[in-house]
Amino acid sequence: SASYAGRIKARIKPNVVFTDSVPGNPVASVEVRAAADGTIVGRRLVRSSGVPAWDEAVLRAIDKTEVLPRDVDGRVPATMVIDFRVRE
Repeated sequence: SASYAGRIKARIKPNVVFTDSVPGNPVASVEVRAAADGTIVGRRLVRSSGVPAWDEAVLRAIDKTEVLPRDVDGRVPATMVIDFRVRE
């Protein structure tokens, strides 16, 4: 659904631990793979933000999240690419 990406970010974002000050609003794009029940089975950085500490903070947050919520139709997409901005 249209709001699903927002729900995914809302689940992951609280797990991001990043206190550095960086100029601009860099974006890390991450491919997340999930099992049918929402369990995260893999993630990889597809486009670096240019700030290695931010990239690592996002990847750690995804690992900590472990399970994604189901969409309104009860399913979880097998693969999705999600953009994470420092100021969001």
